[in-house]
Amino acid sequence: MRRTMVWIGIPWLAGLFLGATCRTSVTMCLLPAAFMLLGAFRLFRRITTGQALCIGISLTAAVGAVMAYSALVYAPVAAHDGTMATFSGKVASVTVYDNDRASYQVKGEFADGTSAKILVYTSDLGARYGDQLDVAGEFSTPEVNYLWDSKAYYQAKGIFLEASSDAFVQCTPTENGKLIRMLQAYRERISTRICVLAGTDAGGMVSAMLLGTKETISHETDQLMTHHGIRHVVSVSGLHLVLLLSVWMWFCRRLHLHRWLSFGSSGIWVLLYALMVGTPVSIVRAGIMYLLMQSAPLFFRRGDTCNSLCFAGILLTVGNPYLILDASFLLSMAGTFGIGVFAPWLTKKMQQKKFPMSIFRRLTALGCVSVCIFPVTMFYFREVSVAAPVANLLLVPICSLMLTLSLGIFLTGGVGFVAKPICLLLRWLYDLLMLFAYGLRELVPVMFPTGWDMLPILTGLLTAFVLLIFLQKHGRRAVAGSLVLSFVILLAGQMVYRLGERNSFTIAVLGQKQEMVLAVTYHGKTDIIDLTGHHKNPDYVQAYLSERGIRRLDSLCLTKRADQMRIAYPTTLGFVEAEETAVPTDCWIPPDAELMGTIPQQTDALVLRDMQYAITLENGVVEIEYGTLRFCIGTKLSELPEGTWDGVICTAWNGEADVLPEQTYCKETSLCIRVREDGSWNVEKLI
Repeated sequence: MRRTMVWIGIPWLAGLFLGATCRTSVTMCLLPAAFMLLGAFRLFRRITTGQALCIGISLTAAVGAVMAYSALVYAPVAAHDGTMATFSGKVASVTVYDNDRASYQVKGEFADGTSAKILVYTSDLGARYGDQLDVAGEFSTPEVNYLWDSKAYYQAKGIFLEASSDAFVQCTPTENGKLIRMLQAYRERISTRICVLAGTDAGGMVSAMLLGTKETISHETDQLMTHHGIRHVVSVSGLHLVLLLSVWMWFCRRLHLHRWLSFGSSGIWVLLYALMVGTPVSIVRAGIMYLLMQSAPLFFRRGDTCNSLCFAGILLTVGNPYLILDASFLLSMAGTFGIGVFAPWLTKKMQQKKFPMSIFRRLTALGCVSVCIFPVTMFYFREVSVAAPVANLLLVPICSLMLTLSLGIFLTGGVGFVAKPICLLLRWLYDLLMLFAYGLRELVPVMFPTGWDMLPILTGLLTAFVLLIFLQKHGRRAVAGSLVLSFVILLAGQMVYRLGERNSFTIAVLGQKQEMVLAVTYHGKTDIIDLTGHHKNPDYVQAYLSERGIRRLDSLCLTKRADQMRIAYPTTLGFVEAEETAVPTDCWIPPDAELMGTIPQQTDALVLRDMQYAITLENGVVEIEYGTLRFCIGTKLSELPEGTWDGVICTAWNGEADVLPEQTYCKETSLCIRVREDGSWNVEKLI
């Protein structure tokens, strides 16, 4: 079968990625190189003239689309960055938080007529979809910090600015968007029904799978699913939509509906379900592909997964080229390619009759999915699960069964005689799922950390190597061998990097401005000292440890708000163990209470000594000595002790720049002091 859309779609997506990630000058240099490579393939008769033209035109059009979108859409909105302005528009999305706060995505215009979509984080105003929101204040681009690149995340959604937290916001209720309000109300009612009948943990997970209510899933369940690499199961995706549509098509066949009527009703289901769960990109992509596959027989054609996937990719990105940088979009596309194209091709000649061979074939297919999404995870996540293929084989079927059962509640409106027995089964299945999940975590506790800066580059080069082998050999064994060799090289490179990191003395100062927590690592030892007790500090520590593959702490010391942090750290660092912990003397500790599996010491002054370094904590100031080097870290410049220091780090808002001593670093974002074996050191930002 000729796959014309493939020759257009893949260059289009590649061109978008090139244009969105590289500077214009770099893009202009890479384009001629791409055309030269294209000419070489044509010269050696690897592709036809028509295919070469499709690739060249599509690649050029994609780069041009990014440049045009940046100049005509992004630039006029970004010009309001750092300015005081007024904005009016309709609420397009609402997220309500527990502390009576809410975030609103608002689509409208600035006073000068510039159309935009902005983010407003303010008190819960009770605004619903379609209500009018008037905003006056300062606007800025979403920040990029160590925890989250919110700028890239919101750019993929077409949001380039956010209002300041102290902006004036006024809500005017309207009667717009009645259909979406009705769908969202039904979603909330079904979610509440499931959570009440099935319990907070089981019901929260099912609600997240079925309805996309991310706030209902427990932190423990979320961590387990992430650890096993199946976090996509507990968020609405193509799997959920296809399952819903499969049930509907079964009814259509039983009712002997005309094929055009079945197809039209499926389109309505796709639209309503997408609107109800907030139109996530995975659902829209799956809906487009499903409808394309279903429409093929209507026009006497055979559906093709690769063609449909490329068409969906073009259709989704043509209105917003920045979507190519969205992790959800890339994971959705890569995962679908893995399970729908690459796995069937690689396992086509494998025997299926014998049970052991069929299991191996299934594992190979799941491994193909992991291989396809691996480059994406390298760029966007701090660790990758090595147990994902096994978890997909053991845990995903249970999750799929839970989702199938929950459809009965969704389609019947949650009536008691249907919902109650189903929720009882859901609770049992959830307990079984947790049993398997914890058991698998004990068997395969290892995660693949992605903290090495060169790892994404190496992954990109190895991906190009595998593609080159495929284009040259077209053989399954050659491709499989190149994949195995690539992963061996990755593991070897990661091992060499981590061995080198063990010999570097590192002081990570994590947090934004008033958030400050230290992570000192050397020769496999890790000490954590929380200086401010900010509620985000455990998240910073968890991100830092995940990025470096650390699963054990030598010490954890809390200094501020220890009563709250004593609960927050074990909750956030669920899979991390500590050898010793310390809290202030005024921190109340219940009898026999533990912190990270230890009995915490109560002290206001702490000294940690090793053969190579010493850490002293007193009055909220940390003094670190490593060989002949001395570093001082604290929150207030006025409270830092006098002395001769090689480096000083404090928060910027407590000191004036003209009175800072030499070698003083004002922490606006996460920093890292890295001391090499030869005694040289430098300070670098962690982003």
